[in-house]
Amino acid sequence: MNLEHEIKKLNAIIEEYLQLDSIDTKSKTKEEVLGRMVASNILMDYHLTPAMLSNYYKKDRTTFNHYRKRHDEYMAFPKSYPEYIDLYKYVQIEYIKRAKNVNVLSKLQRAEVLDSVNRNIDELVERRQELLETL
Repeated sequence: MNLEHEIKKLNAIIEEYLQLDSIDTKSKTKEEVLGRMVASNILMDYHLTPAMLSNYYKKDRTTFNHYRKRHDEYMAFPKSYPEYIDLYKYVQIEYIKRAKNVNVLSKLQRAEVLDSVNRNIDELVERRQELLETL
């Protein structure tokens, strides 16, 4: 279980609903942006940060800050973008239904911690190698 697996699971639900091949592309069609926005906001609901999301989606973290701001506006005024509200609610419910462990928040947090530890280990191994080469 890792963060990337959970993000892919969430993306799959959105891609299925929107009938897209992938929301993890450089394309900016309305549906793809809508899908990425919903996925990102659900993940941020589970305390993933824009910096964490930028590592996966390969977008600047400010994109996710923008998504969050728009999310807050759409939630305050649901009639402004009903397609967003419908998809957001559907994905939240469907993701929890498909999750093996009902405690999704805890699972995502553990996954992020594991991914962070793995990145740190990789960086330490690289640093060790650099130091060994100087001896």
